Amino acid sequence: MSPIKGISELRRMPRLGKIRLGIKVEEPKKNPYPRPTDYFVLPDTVKKYLGEKPTKLPIMFPTENQNEFAPQFLKCYSFTQGMVCRGDGVKAMRKVDTATGDIVNHNTKEWVFQEMTCDPDTCPQYLGDPERGIRPQCRRVMNLLFLIPDVPGFGVWQLDTSSFYSIVNINSCLDLIRRICGRISFIPLQLSLEPMEVTPPGVKRKTVHILYVRSDVKLADIQRLGRVPPERVLLPPVEDEDEAPEDLFPPETLSGAEQAVATPSPEEPAADEETQEESPEDDLPPEPSQEKTPDDVVADDVPDLNALFRVCFHFWRMQPNEVCRQLGYRNQMDAHGAGIKPWESFLTIKRLKQEKRN
Repeated sequence: MSPIKGISELRRMPRLGKIRLGIKVEEPKKNPYPRPTDYFVLPDTVKKYLGEKPTKLPIMFPTENQNEFAPQFLKCYSFTQGMVCRGDGVKAMRKVDTATGDIVNHNTKEWVFQEMTCDPDTCPQYLGDPERGIRPQCRRVMNLLFLIPDVPGFGVWQLDTSSFYSIVNINSCLDLIRRICGRISFIPLQLSLEPMEVTPPGVKRKTVHILYVRSDVKLADIQRLGRVPPERVLLPPVEDEDEAPEDLFPPETLSGAEQAVATPSPEEPAADEETQEESPEDDLPPEPSQEKTPDDVVADDVPDLNALFRVCFHFWRMQPNEVCRQLGYRNQMDAHGAGIKPWESFLTIKRLKQEKRN
C-alpha cells in the first residue's frame, strides 16, 4: 500500500492569525476600507507580548522557498465574488462569466476559470477607467508568512501588503540576507515599518510607511549564524564555554574542588587511567615531528579537525577553542557544524600568526 496520492504528500503549516497595516474605517453609505497606520495592528492575544502599537516585530521565516513564505501576484478582487483573477504579469487565471465572456461581476450566475494573458499596462481591471468612474480592481499583493519566536503558538502569522516599495524592499532584503548567510530560514530577523517620503505620479509628495527586513545582529555574527543548523538557531548562544558560570558555584568552592582533583591525598590513590579526567592536549593525536616548522606542514598532516588542533597547539600553544575563535567561530561545536576545511583553516591561522609577528 502507498500513501494517498494528492493528500499524503501535502504539508501545511498552521496559520495562527493575521497582522495588519491598517484599521478598518466604516462610513455611512460607503464600503468599509482600511486606513494605513504607522504601526503594526496586532490581535489582542499578541499585544501583551509585543506591545500595543509596535513598529518592529521579531520574526523568522520557516522555509527556504520564498514562493511559500512570500508569494506575490497581481490579484483582482470583487466585493461580491472575492478574488476573480490572479496573474504574474504574463499569464493569469480568471473567473469568466459564461454568458458574457467578461470577468465576473455581481450579476454573474455561472462562471468558469479561464487562462489568459496578464498585462498590467493594458488590463482595464488594473488601470481602471477614470472617464467611466471605474476604479482599478487589480493590485499587486504580497502575502508574507513568518514565525514570531516571542509569541506562543506553533504556526505562522500572515501580513499582506500591496505597496510597491514594501514588496521591492522585502525582496531586496531577502536576497541580501541569503547572499550573506547562505540561507534565509530560521535566521533571527526584524520586520520593521518605517517612514519614507514618496512622490507618486500626479500626487503631491507625501510620507508613507514601508516594510523592511532588518537585523540587530552584527554582520560577522549573522554570517556565522547562517552556518549553524536551523534547529539550533532557536537556542540562546553560549556566552563563553571556557569559563564556569559565576552563578553556579562560588569561586572558593571551585578552587577547592580543583585542588582536590589535582592533588590526591596520600591515603587515596590517583584515579585509574581509564577514568582520569584528561586535558584537551591528551585528547589530541601525537604531535608532529619536532624538526618541522609551520612552513614544513603539508595537507596530509592536517586531515581533520583534531589534527588541526594538534598542530596549532604544537607550534603556537593554541587551545582548540582559541583556534576556533581565530577562524571566526564561537567554539568547537560551531566550527564542526560549519564543516570547515582543516588544511585551509591551518593556512589561515599560519598567515594570521605571521602577520602578527611582522
